[in-house]
Amino acid sequence: MTSSAAVCVISLRSVCANKSRKSWGAVGLFTTLAVAVILLFGSVAFAHSGLGAASPGPGAVVGGKITTIQLRYNSTVTDPAGSVIDPNGETIGSTFTQDSNLRVIVSLDDPLSVPGQYAVRHITTDVQDNDRIEAAYLFTYDPAAAPPQLEIIAGDDGFPWVWVIVGVGVTAIAVFAGRLATSMQRARGSAPAGLRV
Repeated sequence: MTSSAAVCVISLRSVCANKSRKSWGAVGLFTTLAVAVILLFGSVAFAHSGLGAASPGPGAVVGGKITTIQLRYNSTVTDPAGSVIDPNGETIGSTFTQDSNLRVIVSLDDPLSVPGQYAVRHITTDVQDNDRIEAAYLFTYDPAAAPPQLEIIAGDDGFPWVWVIVGVGVTAIAVFAGRLATSMQRARGSAPAGLRV
């Protein structure tokens, strides 16, 4: 190889190495930003408004004369709406009224009378972030059962598993990128002395 050719090869490898360092720098920046976004939106999802208590509560079996359903939220909500579906799949007459920052009363046009499973669909606006939130739960009406009690709903917001999965994926990509960069550096280090950058 002539001296001019060697200089050309070395210059080309230097350019490639510089581009490689820039690309891995971009990968590092992307990974940092991705992790920051995951932490931000993960915390928002975890703190998001949801039911803190209800009567009848989710999964409850209740009886007696039921003319209202009480919904209590974990944070301030507004503009309540929704519907109540009977065991036959019919929407029964109901009115959603907010009587405090955290509580919504669902007044039924008629007392529950048909035994079976009812669905309560509730919609509110979270005052903190102005998001419109829709959720639903089921309870069972059995005329012979005890009257409903206010039931605390533990962990209604749930853990943001979607963000955990995304975080694991980003971490795996970052680890792979780091190992690949290390391998490339070792390969450059083991190149013939005349061609090292």
